[in-house]
Amino acid sequence: MPAPVPVCVSVSRGPHAMPCSRRLLVRLFVLLTMAGALPVLAQSEAKAQGRSGEETVLIGDLTTVERIGEPALSYQRGRDLAADYIAMAGGVMGNKRIEIVSIDPGGDPSAAARAAEDLRKRGAVLFLGGLLSDTTLAVARAVGDIPVLAADARLPAAVVSDVPNLYQIGPSAEVLGRVLAAQAAETPAVRWGVVARDDYFGRALAHAFWNALRARRPEIELAVEKYVPTLSGDVAPALAAVANSEAEGLLVGLRDGDLVAFVRSARGTGILDRLTVAVPHMGSPEILGALGADLPDGWLTTGYVCCTTGGQPHRAFAEAYQKADPQGRTPTLGALYGYVAMTTAATAIDSAWSEKPARIAEALADLTLSTPLGEMRFAPDTHQANLPLWSGRTGGGQFLDARPVDPLGLGRP
Repeated sequence: MPAPVPVCVSVSRGPHAMPCSRRLLVRLFVLLTMAGALPVLAQSEAKAQGRSGEETVLIGDLTTVERIGEPALSYQRGRDLAADYIAMAGGVMGNKRIEIVSIDPGGDPSAAARAAEDLRKRGAVLFLGGLLSDTTLAVARAVGDIPVLAADARLPAAVVSDVPNLYQIGPSAEVLGRVLAAQAAETPAVRWGVVARDDYFGRALAHAFWNALRARRPEIELAVEKYVPTLSGDVAPALAAVANSEAEGLLVGLRDGDLVAFVRSARGTGILDRLTVAVPHMGSPEILGALGADLPDGWLTTGYVCCTTGGQPHRAFAEAYQKADPQGRTPTLGALYGYVAMTTAATAIDSAWSEKPARIAEALADLTLSTPLGEMRFAPDTHQANLPLWSGRTGGGQFLDARPVDPLGLGRP
């Protein structure tokens, strides 16, 4: 595997100091609601004011981009949209410029850990990103007490709780499993199969789904269980195992390219036509767009409803993202998480008024943040954010019957 190549995105300081994180949030909100040519202006300001010798705060981003593709690119666009606004709002800690160093570890946890250690030695005060569970966990363990903001790693909450410097913005694997189990319990299917990624996310999702479903329906039986190597697209053995089983329902714990490969490989075979299927986040715009006409109907899923929930801040975020996106698309779930992760990072640093990891971690633990979906905080025991998700089903190329779910309101079965 070739060595990761760093790509830097710098956020320039603006003309006015920010005496507190509250003022930074107010200015970010004002800039966002003005949403016009601001992203373009902010990029120009970043280039003009990115002079050598000015004080910077270094943030690392170790997101696998090339092998994930568009979902990771949309995450970066959301992140950079927030970074542009932070630059226009004046940076952090009295006009210090935030410098983001992005390194693509290619989905390799060892490469991610080595890159994280290098950035730690270079003075990184915080890490963000992480769309893969295993690489995100490797980064968090490699950087000691430096906070890590996982945008959409879908790590199990039990694992996050054991890593004190790790904070999770997107839902945990357990939350997704319980939401899908609640939907699956309402169907007549008794014999359920599992096809999932062979990583922390896939196995924790399957475990949570199974426990929650059996708690509601003790008669449930396991018909087949198959795990797919992460980012491999090697779904043929899993489809064959499902075809040879007597499953009536199927949990599909895949995401991004693996999920698209699974759906397209099954199309026309009839293997999944007779099954009740549950899959996380197929209702997110990135998956709806990737599958297009291949999107199955009637699958139980979670997703993202854009862009009326949350009122004006959400609409303003959507409009600003559309202007920043090369094709004028509405924001994806990854874009939302990228935007929130970057805003959270800057607000925590500004609130701590320090580059010491312990002070930034204290700020994160105490943080209440305004986001396009409303106020966000982290649960003190799990470091899980309370951003809502939606449960529903697929149909006619859309995410239908979407109902909001509070991830912190889901108790264990």
